[in-house]
Amino acid sequence: MQKANTCSKKTLLHRITQAALVGLLCAGFYGCATLSEGECKTADWHEIGRKDGSKGYTRARLHKHYEACSEYNVKPQDDPYYAGRKAGLQQYCTPRKGFDEGREGNRYRSVCPPDLERGFLAAFSKGEMIHEIDTNIESVERDISRKEQFLSDDDTSSKERLELHRELRELYDKLRELNRDLFRLERLYLLDL
Repeated sequence: MQKANTCSKKTLLHRITQAALVGLLCAGFYGCATLSEGECKTADWHEIGRKDGSKGYTRARLHKHYEACSEYNVKPQDDPYYAGRKAGLQQYCTPRKGFDEGREGNRYRSVCPPDLERGFLAAFSKGEMIHEIDTNIESVERDISRKEQFLSDDDTSSKERLELHRELRELYDKLRELNRDLFRLERLYLLDL
């Protein structure tokens, strides 16, 4: 009885593993396609270009669309796509979007036209500064959490506890300073946008 139960568990585990593997392979295969068959066949290439531009995609994005649509014997239309992308970049290449991209830790892909790039990059660098402070805050919070864990451990000696308390005071001071900097920079930079 035990052997039969073990076999059925192994069989079930094997089937689940196979299904998960097939799912990952399918997701990987279909994850590469930028457009579906229906999107390729009914494409408004100007609108697709506008959407891609508004997300800051490079010109090479059209090549990905070529790859996706070639399977369905559809050839993207370059001129409408690039005209739409140019319009979309007008939406993307704003100081506000630059700030948001920098704050999220995204990289700039050098897509903005020269007349918009200066304002975008100035705000992008401000967003990057805030992203760096956010990253430092997360790091200090992880350190605090680890030290508090050691402090609550019954095996921690009294000498170690004293050292942990000292380190925690320093970390809390650093966290307060980082939060002050973050608050000050957010107010300063968001007023500029």
